[in-house]
Amino acid sequence: MKKIILTTESCSDLSNQILEEHNILSVPFSVNFPDETIDDGQIPIQKIYDFYKNTKKIPKTSAVNPQRYTEFFEEIAEKNENAEIIHIGYSSACSCSFQNATIGVSACKRAKVHLVDSLNVSGGLGNLTLKAWEIIQENPKDSAEELVERIKEYVGKTRTSFIPDTMEYLLAGGRVSNAAAITATVLRLKPRIDIIEGKLIATKKYRGSMKKIISRVVDDFVEGKIFDLKKAYIFYSQGADPLAIEKLKNRLVKHGFKEVITIILGCVMTVHGGPGAIGLTATEL
Repeated sequence: MKKIILTTESCSDLSNQILEEHNILSVPFSVNFPDETIDDGQIPIQKIYDFYKNTKKIPKTSAVNPQRYTEFFEEIAEKNENAEIIHIGYSSACSCSFQNATIGVSACKRAKVHLVDSLNVSGGLGNLTLKAWEIIQENPKDSAEELVERIKEYVGKTRTSFIPDTMEYLLAGGRVSNAAAITATVLRLKPRIDIIEGKLIATKKYRGSMKKIISRVVDDFVEGKIFDLKKAYIFYSQGADPLAIEKLKNRLVKHGFKEVITIILGCVMTVHGGPGAIGLTATEL
């Protein structure tokens, strides 16, 4: 069997430690300030918060462009002769990144790349990427094509929800109206955003602090679903209430999850979610 190399993007929010432990390679999205463009993960998160505090604007973010995808895959192929690449990409329904990856692959002369549209973002993308790694390890005799088909079976089974702690960043980014943001703030409402068919959909609102609502969020997340209880993932942005995170973890364990892994959001996803955002993702059977 040919060597299989697994790749993803920085918006999987997998830490460098996790990427290195699993030999997963990642290509970065970027954060665009007025005077500079920086790769995801190359600046302190606090710089984003300071920029918003000083300007009441959030920096723009950019997907990986086709040329950079080509360069990324070709460099891997050059260093790994006869290897094949399986790339788990950010949801095509939320970004042009997957389309750019497709264009980038078409320009590759050496790299043989198999693309998987995760139809997910952030921790959900990270969840599917690590599931892909497990599938590759468990099926060493499978071809890349066979592995891709196995991985695709889990795209629709990867469930992801998150809740922003503040509406300010969603408002600054044009994702909610001023009226909606004011109403939510006054009534202390927090919208739950679910990833449905690759899109971010507001499905429910909760009233109160993150610590107060988190148990109900978990209960609603698991209701009516049969999950693989081996593991679940919590992802959160800098500034999240540590007590709420701990309460979320304990609630997942109470629902039977054997292992709960925490992931801290990178720069790009923090721009979208804002400080204190908390999410969870798990895989249905």
